[in-house]
Amino acid sequence: MLRKFILLFSSFWLSAAALAANSSFYDELYFSIGSHTEFYNEVQQDTSGGMRKFDFAPTIGAGMGFDLNEQFSLIPEINWMLPQFIEDSQIMTNLWMFRGDVAYDPLEWLRLRLGTSLMWSNQHGRGGSTKMNNGNDQTTFYYPDENRSSLNNTLDLGIETIFDQFAIRLQTYTYSIFKKEQRQYSYTLFLTYYWDK
Repeated sequence: MLRKFILLFSSFWLSAAALAANSSFYDELYFSIGSHTEFYNEVQQDTSGGMRKFDFAPTIGAGMGFDLNEQFSLIPEINWMLPQFIEDSQIMTNLWMFRGDVAYDPLEWLRLRLGTSLMWSNQHGRGGSTKMNNGNDQTTFYYPDENRSSLNNTLDLGIETIFDQFAIRLQTYTYSIFKKEQRQYSYTLFLTYYWDK
């Protein structure tokens, strides 16, 4: 499964490079690097009950911009959160984001984004077990030994500050927008380089 992801991502980058040679096809091409935090304030991260606010999960991506008029543009994008290993490397997770935003540029240095993503999450369990405290005793917990994938659709909001060919962006993703009891939020902080701005 990981090989398929790498092949898909490599194909996208090669296609982007080919399109860069024909700059009349797009209005801007960009590459991003950042960190993704999944499920803000929903995952316990320590034994005292502290919830996750920030997670260092390296994420890379690329996208293209197609101007609709002077202030609006359509921006398809693909992002990949590099494989994360949890529980002493017994579980590996991947996250791919296939995204589409409409961008609004009210100022030359400011960009607002509204869009949607198809989130493709993959977990690969390597099996095994661990013993953990459970009250006064220890309990054995088992790791999965299967490969599982899930697809989710999100509502995305973003704000971006642009400095010449570089930009800093906060992108948020809302899961289960119409189900309050299931709603969750994730976000990515990106540093972006615009190839042709």
